[in-house]
Amino acid sequence: MMFRKSEICNAIAIGAALLALFLPATAPTVTPRPREPNGEPNQERGGDQIFASRLSPLSGVPQDYYTYFDIPDLSLREMKNNFCKRTKSEWETYYQQQNREAKALSDRLEAYIKDWYHGRASPRIPSGLLPSSIDNEKTKDWVLLKPKDIRPEDQWYVFPAHEIDPDFKKLYQHSVDGHATYLRLVFISPFDSQLLIDGDFPHSREMSYHIIRPFDPKFPGTGNMGVLEVPIIDVDIEPDLGHINPFRTGGDRKASNRHYHLVFDLKAGDPTALNPVLQDAHLRAPGNVRVGGPFISTGPYGNGVIIPSTIWLRYYAPDKGLEPLAGVPLPNAILKLKTGEEFWLKPSNNLAKERQTMPAEGATTPPRDPTETTHALNGSDVGWFKMFGIWELFAEARAIITTAQSPERLVRLAKQEVRQMLDCFFNQGPDNPSPGNIAHSATDCPYHDYLIRNFWLGPNKVYVITGKLPTTPRTRNGETTLGKAQARYWSISHTGSGKDRKYQGVLYGTLMDDEIVTNTNNEYVIVYSTAVNRPKNANPENGVTWQDFGPESGQNFQIRWMSVYPDHYMEEYAPTDQNIPWETGAWMQNEYDKTLVSENRPGVMGPYHPVIHYLTKKEFEALGDRRLSPKDIPTWTASSEGEGGSGRGEDLQDKLEELRRAFNDLSRARQAGNRQGIAAASRRIRAIWDDLPPRARQEIEKKWPGISEKIAKIR
Repeated sequence: MMFRKSEICNAIAIGAALLALFLPATAPTVTPRPREPNGEPNQERGGDQIFASRLSPLSGVPQDYYTYFDIPDLSLREMKNNFCKRTKSEWETYYQQQNREAKALSDRLEAYIKDWYHGRASPRIPSGLLPSSIDNEKTKDWVLLKPKDIRPEDQWYVFPAHEIDPDFKKLYQHSVDGHATYLRLVFISPFDSQLLIDGDFPHSREMSYHIIRPFDPKFPGTGNMGVLEVPIIDVDIEPDLGHINPFRTGGDRKASNRHYHLVFDLKAGDPTALNPVLQDAHLRAPGNVRVGGPFISTGPYGNGVIIPSTIWLRYYAPDKGLEPLAGVPLPNAILKLKTGEEFWLKPSNNLAKERQTMPAEGATTPPRDPTETTHALNGSDVGWFKMFGIWELFAEARAIITTAQSPERLVRLAKQEVRQMLDCFFNQGPDNPSPGNIAHSATDCPYHDYLIRNFWLGPNKVYVITGKLPTTPRTRNGETTLGKAQARYWSISHTGSGKDRKYQGVLYGTLMDDEIVTNTNNEYVIVYSTAVNRPKNANPENGVTWQDFGPESGQNFQIRWMSVYPDHYMEEYAPTDQNIPWETGAWMQNEYDKTLVSENRPGVMGPYHPVIHYLTKKEFEALGDRRLSPKDIPTWTASSEGEGGSGRGEDLQDKLEELRRAFNDLSRARQAGNRQGIAAASRRIRAIWDDLPPRARQEIEKKWPGISEKIAKIR
């Protein structure tokens, strides 16, 4: 079967759309990073490779348009040729070179800051002192500031918690959760300096900081690619003397004395050795000090250039009426040299901030049912894919859709290719040294477990998701304490590419735990459809939560399940790394076990597994104007795929009529000798036929005997 480019692009757009890969003819085999004897052996070589190059899913803008850095535009083939064939000795030489370059940058920067601080230099960093990967059109003309001149509103990028525009004209990008506020600092500083932050604990369900790891070229990163940042979760933060941490169980959430101070030492070295929090299975460690990096190497993905460091601050579920900053001012941030000089360094022209926080316009695309071409990602039997890292998720999706109808040997080679690239580019994988073996990546929140799936919505159809919610603490109405529960937070969001496919992860909707109607067993029925196709009985009175799917027919859904051990944690059923380990939960592994969560039926999550149903609007309304529960919703089976139900009725008749018209057009074009008309009609016939599931084809064959043979001849 032929894969149409539009189908492939839609199928792999999962999560924050920062990466897409396309199918080349051949590519060199990746040689893994040198490994200890107990590492994974490289048993297979050769075969068709599917990752020769990278291609932005954005239309009309460069692939790094929305990033805060500027890196060389390399293809995956170039990355593999430049890096993935290196010997152990060559890798060590490269690491030494990277460390020398980083130290030279640090020394230059530190000397200049001291000269400026003591009145011997201009506050504007001279051209050439910083590499072009840092000083460029996105973050240009860096200027030094004294503490009295620092303004938090100039420092922080703000992605606010927000309501969805009902007209879908002003939306937010980057696969954000609509009930979370994301704050971000982009900064650079010398080695052995400190980032000092103080602020008030927010009035929200959660707060956490995440800083780029200490500089170590063995663990590179580029935006949302590479190993996780170093986290500190709210409950581990000691409040100032005489103040309250409202996130500790039983703490006063309404306390006015709620201040804290944090210290982030900025160093080079082994991230795990320097951070006890990375040594804990639940990423918990007491104290207000973490060790991060003043900048980071991009490794193979950026040809080793150095880019600024970042720190993220998240506020999940601000109290109602206190959005988006959860009722507190922006935190204060300052940099401090080891010799005591305090300063801030910021670009005077911050195009990166403007682009990253700019609104996006939604897209209106024709309704489309799931097809056989994309069945492996969004078919009736497909459940959810657990995200072990953003780059890995994209690479796996690319491999899944490309090898869906391939021999098992090619599937094994594709899995091997993903593993080896992840190892070579980012030093990540379950068998890699820590922190590369921690199953999260940069920019995702490691206290979340993410479940991802692709959805295509056809004409007159609705999606229904059923399951059981974990208990979560109630906080958004100004509750006085944070109680214990099975999870800290739960939400489901859906995103697309926006108008002209020029945006990344455009948010069309989010539902969080306290917005979802549940029965006495905490079970839910969530319906998604366009507004015009909302079933009359999809309302809270019938136990149903409805949300507008939005105007873009192909979207990606993300479930966030937040666990903070031990007070907001479920040992059984939660999609944690303990229950869905990287070794068996990731498609790229030879031991991949799809029964854990990737089938459309309960697996390791038991009753908490979100089951997907696909119906026509009429079929859902036929369930009655009554209280509905998960057991009332029909199972989505292969026989109903693409038909939203029985596979019969108006939709089937429409397809039959489309085929009849296309064959008539083909006949007329042949009689007229119109080659272009013949080609156009043939393509339309194949497109209609390829979009039909097997059951629908059988039904059409009954109505129009011999059609499959005719189409085979057209091919």
